[in-house]
Amino acid sequence: MAMTEQPFTWIEYVFTGVYTMEALIKISARGFIINTFTYLRDPWNWLDFAVISLAYVTMGVDLGNLSALRTFRVLRALKTVAVIPGLKTIVGALLEAVRRLRDVMILTVFMLSIFALVGMQLYMGTLRQKCVTFTNFTYENTTEGNETAWSFHDAWIEYAMNPAHWYKIDGSDEFLICGNASGAGQCPPSYVCINNTHTNPNFNFTHFDNFGTALLCTFRLMTQDYWENLYQITLRAEGPYHCAYFIIVILLGSFYLVNLILAIVAMSYDETQKQDQADADEEEEERKDDYDVSSIQQTIHDGLREDYQEYLEEKLSQAKSHSETSLSDHEGEDNADKISVRSNKPEENGQFLSVSKKGSLHDSRMDIEKKSHDGDVCHPHAGKHVDPRDMMVIKNLLAHAEGHRNSKHSIISEFPFEEEELPLKDRLYNRFCSWTCCRCYIKFQEFIALIILDAFMDLFITICILANTAFMAADQHPKSPELAEILVYGNYVFTGIFASEAFLKLIALSPPTYFRDGWNIFDFFIVVLSFLEMALDGVSGLSVLRSFRLLRVFKLARSWQTLNMLIRIVAGTMGALGNLIFVLAIVVFIFAVMGQQLFRDAYLSTYEGAMPRWNFTDFLHSFMIIFRVLCGEWIESMWACTNANGPVCVPFFLLTYVIGNLVVLNLFLALLLNSFGAESLSGGESEEDKEPNKLSEAIGRFTRLGRWIKVKVIVCLKVKMKSKPKPNGRDASPRLNGKDSFPDGGQTFSNGTVIELQAKTEDAENTLPGELVLVENHSPEKSTDVLEDEKKMDDSTRPNSRTSQRESLSSNSRNSMSDDDTKLSLTKVDAEGEPEINEVKVTYANYPDDCFCKICRRKCPCCIRFENTKIGKRFWKIRCLAYALVEHKYFETFIITMILASSVALAIEDVYLSERPVLAMILEITDRFFTAIFILEMLIKWTAFGFKKYFTDAWCWLDFVIVGISIMMLVFELLGLQKMTAIKAMRTLRALRPLRAVSRWEGMRVVVNALIKAIPSIANVMMVCLIFWLIFGIVGVQFFAGKFYKCVDEDGLLLPVNITANKTECLAKNYTWVNSKINFDNVMMAYLALFQVATYKGWIEVMTDAIDSTDIDLQPDPEVNVYMYLYFVFFIIFGSFFTLNLFIGVIIENFNQQKKKAGGSLEMFMTDDQKKYYMAMKRMSSKSPQKSIPRPSNIIMGWIFDAVTNQKFDIGIMIIIMLNMLTMALEHYNQSEQFTSILNYINVSFIIIFTVECVLKLIGLRHYYFKFPWNIFDFVVVVLSILGVALSDVMDQFLVSPTLLRVVRVFRVGRVLRLVKSAKGIRTLLFSLAVSLPALFNIALLLFLVMFIYATFGMSFFMHVKHLYGIDDCFNFETFFRSIIYLFQMCTSGGWNSALAGITNEENCNPETQTFDNGTTIWKDCGDYKIGVVYLCSYLVLSFLVVVNMYIAVILENFSQATEDVQQGLTSDEFDLFYEKWEKFDPEATKFIPLSQLSDFVDYLEEPLRLPKPNHFMLVKLDIPICEDDKVYCRDILDALTKNFLGTSDTPGEIDVNEVEKDKEKIEYKVVSSTLLRQKEHYAARVIQKAWRRYRNERGNLPSPPPYDMVISKESDMITSKGSEMATSKDSKDTATTVNGDTASTKSLKSDTSNKQTAGSSIDVHIEIPESEITEETAMLSPENRTVELRADSDVVA
Repeated sequence: MAMTEQPFTWIEYVFTGVYTMEALIKISARGFIINTFTYLRDPWNWLDFAVISLAYVTMGVDLGNLSALRTFRVLRALKTVAVIPGLKTIVGALLEAVRRLRDVMILTVFMLSIFALVGMQLYMGTLRQKCVTFTNFTYENTTEGNETAWSFHDAWIEYAMNPAHWYKIDGSDEFLICGNASGAGQCPPSYVCINNTHTNPNFNFTHFDNFGTALLCTFRLMTQDYWENLYQITLRAEGPYHCAYFIIVILLGSFYLVNLILAIVAMSYDETQKQDQADADEEEEERKDDYDVSSIQQTIHDGLREDYQEYLEEKLSQAKSHSETSLSDHEGEDNADKISVRSNKPEENGQFLSVSKKGSLHDSRMDIEKKSHDGDVCHPHAGKHVDPRDMMVIKNLLAHAEGHRNSKHSIISEFPFEEEELPLKDRLYNRFCSWTCCRCYIKFQEFIALIILDAFMDLFITICILANTAFMAADQHPKSPELAEILVYGNYVFTGIFASEAFLKLIALSPPTYFRDGWNIFDFFIVVLSFLEMALDGVSGLSVLRSFRLLRVFKLARSWQTLNMLIRIVAGTMGALGNLIFVLAIVVFIFAVMGQQLFRDAYLSTYEGAMPRWNFTDFLHSFMIIFRVLCGEWIESMWACTNANGPVCVPFFLLTYVIGNLVVLNLFLALLLNSFGAESLSGGESEEDKEPNKLSEAIGRFTRLGRWIKVKVIVCLKVKMKSKPKPNGRDASPRLNGKDSFPDGGQTFSNGTVIELQAKTEDAENTLPGELVLVENHSPEKSTDVLEDEKKMDDSTRPNSRTSQRESLSSNSRNSMSDDDTKLSLTKVDAEGEPEINEVKVTYANYPDDCFCKICRRKCPCCIRFENTKIGKRFWKIRCLAYALVEHKYFETFIITMILASSVALAIEDVYLSERPVLAMILEITDRFFTAIFILEMLIKWTAFGFKKYFTDAWCWLDFVIVGISIMMLVFELLGLQKMTAIKAMRTLRALRPLRAVSRWEGMRVVVNALIKAIPSIANVMMVCLIFWLIFGIVGVQFFAGKFYKCVDEDGLLLPVNITANKTECLAKNYTWVNSKINFDNVMMAYLALFQVATYKGWIEVMTDAIDSTDIDLQPDPEVNVYMYLYFVFFIIFGSFFTLNLFIGVIIENFNQQKKKAGGSLEMFMTDDQKKYYMAMKRMSSKSPQKSIPRPSNIIMGWIFDAVTNQKFDIGIMIIIMLNMLTMALEHYNQSEQFTSILNYINVSFIIIFTVECVLKLIGLRHYYFKFPWNIFDFVVVVLSILGVALSDVMDQFLVSPTLLRVVRVFRVGRVLRLVKSAKGIRTLLFSLAVSLPALFNIALLLFLVMFIYATFGMSFFMHVKHLYGIDDCFNFETFFRSIIYLFQMCTSGGWNSALAGITNEENCNPETQTFDNGTTIWKDCGDYKIGVVYLCSYLVLSFLVVVNMYIAVILENFSQATEDVQQGLTSDEFDLFYEKWEKFDPEATKFIPLSQLSDFVDYLEEPLRLPKPNHFMLVKLDIPICEDDKVYCRDILDALTKNFLGTSDTPGEIDVNEVEKDKEKIEYKVVSSTLLRQKEHYAARVIQKAWRRYRNERGNLPSPPPYDMVISKESDMITSKGSEMATSKDSKDTATTVNGDTASTKSLKSDTSNKQTAGSSIDVHIEIPESEITEETAMLSPENRTVELRADSDVVA
């Protein structure tokens, strides 16, 4: 099917015949359709049947145009899915994902439609604006009269509409779009911008002129495919402020919806996998249960047989005699044979199996153990191990053996005891594998092992690997002969080193051990390949073998944990990935063959001479187009296809994109994220434990050596110091309770445990600025007079005296020391492992730290004396003032204002500054002012906090560095050095000033902290990424170095091979021989090229160059090297799908770990206030019943009220809204006047309908109308619509800008949003978006901060760059706003390749700035290659790979959280519905309904809470409490129904205590009974009456009993009165307090009221229902509930 021309026509018939046979056999075996198991009851067989039927139809009948049906033969490929079992899971996950995507798809179409409608209103016809030149326009005035004007206009129009007179973009077929708005794109000189031309950009496909293409444009924005082009041309036509539209579409459409799809695919995969796992476990359990005793007997039998063989090899004769005698002696005796089989855990090789047979006479015992042959590595059999799980059934086996002990043979007696001969294979293996020829060889082997297995050898090899990689990366074009020679010899040396390592290891370990390790096999394979490559050095095409040496880099994984983990993750997913890649291959194959069969002929006929590169003419090209669609690029191929085939291409490409990219490829990512679970990480650690890391051991040796030297040096110094006497005789460390104390404040107690005292010393290293946590105990070295001075100090001079506080604290500490364990808390310190972190109660102090550090105070008493001098006290006062100032709440606000103001000043310094000298002067003054303010702030902080505290805070360091740069700039300006280039470069670092806002802006600081915690793992992934890419880069250099050069003419067009074949011909003919800007000439260039390929920007050009490349200095030939596509396909799979998605994986994994600490993923990114909002949003579900809107008393208003509250009214309005949307979608560009007027009338009629609806609702609902947010929204839309219609006429008269008119028309689209109200699934999705908004807002802030800093950097570096490639008059770095617009485009990686080409352009430009005498300046407009590459690559990594992925992570997390909430129980929607229904039964919102209505109410509810009638016994079972007056409380009912739905008996979750306290509304009600108790009472009363009647019949002439109802009412009255008595007394168990309607269920009706009864007033009757009398009513009760305790008035019972 993949062949373009089939070699034999009969092949198709053969395959059809085979499939027909298969179908016929299946039908004859299973039947056709009638019964359950028949052929057509299996959906996979429908596929077969349809394909076969179509094959016969197309064979027999010539269908003409319908021959496209033959294309469906390709679906046969799907048959493979039905055959291979593993694929069904993946396909199951895909189908499940597609099913779940229903809501998201509806939401996507809905949102895209709204964006498309808004786009139509704003941009209809604007992309038709072109630049036209009128320099050659001539008009000869030959005619007279009115005709002249008309014909002139005609001539003008004809000239203007001729595409030959339009301005074309250099090197492109597209025309330049221009605009007349401010900031829009300008035309070149001598060109004029005209609108309403007859074509749109991109083959007339890109425009908003009708709804279809507008929808396609918004879908293109959502998928971010070549969206930068649409963004740029729209902004060129309409002006830069229209970027707001694109920002909203990208944030909501692209970031939110696409990632929602990813979240759903990931979840459905996860669930499918869990389901499969559960099924597998179930099967395993069944298999385990079905184990037959005989199978276990057989297992043990086999195991024992092998153990005997081993044993007999050593002691054959002895074992024979021993076993025979023991068996014959004890065979017949009772209780003689006991076989015990025990599994001992071995050190390594599996289990030991020991079987012991005990005899009762001589107590002789035989133990046979399986030995682990560590020495003999070539042992032929590993032996069968008995699984420990099987041991559970051993008891049955023993019992079985016990039962058969009289049958004269036991299990062991069956063993053959003669030695069996080993098979030939094992004997050969023993002979040749164990290299143990002679003693001296073994000695030699041990000596080699000592050297080669040493840790230093591993270190040496690792260094060699790195050096070898560096050598290979040094390859470049052109390279000097010396470098080439060095590289060749380097290769020989490294090959020699690695070969000798492999050979020596082979000797040391002997082959079996050597080849047991995967890494050794890997090494050996590479060494063999290296030799092979050296042998075949001259053969062309085999240089690719050299690349295999690169794989050695992966050996680093042994000692590099992250690489190891990631390789393990990739390897771990391979199993599932195999299936997925197979499904992916099937999808690609189906679409490729389908495309080829559908579109091939049209391509051949349309593009006869100039076939586009991306086409459907053969299978390889079709495959590449589909692969490109999978990578997310579909629009350009679709344009070419639509040109040839018409609109049929659109559904084909959209279907390919949705299935291939959004579903299958997201499943790829889901698999990767899934394997990033905790299992992979924990698994890695255990493996690391097993195998010691030799590299770290070698490094450890060096550190130990360093330590040893240090210790020796210190000992030498101490020996010298000892001769000098100590100045103070007192011991340096104080003694506590006669025990030596540890220097860190710990103390040893009698049992030697180290105990840490929680009373700490004065060293406040770990406290935050301005906190006094720690108690000071003055060190004994202080002289007593200093202490006296301190005590005598006057308190009045230092009101916040440290001493007074200190003394009180230290005296407290002394008291606590002397006290017992009650005051002194002792914590055991684990000498190993991490120290326990103790919560410390922080006491905030309002004075700074001491002036001098602890050591200064201890060593130099004069410090303390200085503190007490006048200067010291004054300095202390200044510090206290500074501290108070810094801690003041407005200080930070002022500094933030200054930071923002200085940032704004930076943003104003744009390209026009040189034209505004006054502004330039003002900015210079403000810059110095800001510098002074920031220096002052730093000095104040130094004074307040001291240096130690200031410089131990990372944010303070950031401030210090930025202020330091400003000071240096001031100094250089004073010295007049500001013109130096280095100084200019330093000036640009002022752009970092906004960073200071991060630490002060809580929302951003939260995100940055989360990001900083993720940096280590992100850096690790970056390193792994670079290693993967390095390998592809070096291979790329070997393939393509120097081959991207080409010969071009003066217009820059590539010349064909027949004109110039090589470089010499090219130069001889005066053409230019140029290199591509992006090439593979060295590894750094290769990295850049691969980065473009991985981000799919500029990758088509790179691939084109690679596919056309022939050889060095030869002219490229189109598609001569077509199989190089495979290199890029492999790189995209491993370098882009894998490594770039690892970024998302790592960030999400990092979030999950931080979430465990923070208690929730979103909380990590939120400030406290935002958390409150988040909680409020979540708590919206806990609503209580609302008062229903009262029906008005007026008859007419009453009718209106009934009408507008009816559901049918709402449905009617929804239909009208959809019709309105349809009429809006019918608008198009250049529509006839008649059509326009019809649409206007329709629009006015809709406005009238909505206005009438609004008025009716206002009349019916009165002021209650504004209670509902949707009504307010409707009202605003109606008012705006009326204004729009009214203003449009006024605007036409006053010639207001049409854009404003369009904006007013956009408001009509708002009506469509009302549809959301009725769609529950969509509402949930939007609600989850609303909940995650605060976190997303903070991340957006961080993204803006990054963009701000890069915009200021961009302005200082690339302000004057020449307008070339991606830099033009609208998109450049000349002003701050334009830079931001451009950087927003690039944060999605859109168009960064052309921007890079523009800012790195160093040809045809002014290398230096020139200023002339007349004052004109020609600026340096060259780019800077190095700065440009670093600038853009770092921006992309930060924004595109990190911050945008944080966005993705938050959405994934939040969505999974939302769905978890749905799965865990009922959602807020169900509760809302419950209360909606409640309003009908309780219009006054009393929260109670009568018991008699309960049955109707629960029947009236919606699923899942509904209990359909008859529901009496169900309500009895739910045991719903009954309150006074036979009322039931709403929360009790909801609680009972919820428990019933969830199937739990306990409350799903306790309400938060704080919420309870905060809630003002407390409802107290008395529970008098419950439905279950009432049922028991009824039953008991009947029993009593029955007994009474029997008694009366026997006794006669007794008065008749009271009626049943009277008994029940009397009884409930009595219980009520008793309850009220008890409520007044202490025991108030019968009351239940409910807070905010939540049952704090303290309703205990079983309280033993009988204790409080007065004698004679009432009696207790205890009735137990006999089994014989259990009726339908009592059957519902559990056995323990069948005992009824009834209290009734004694006279009633009497």
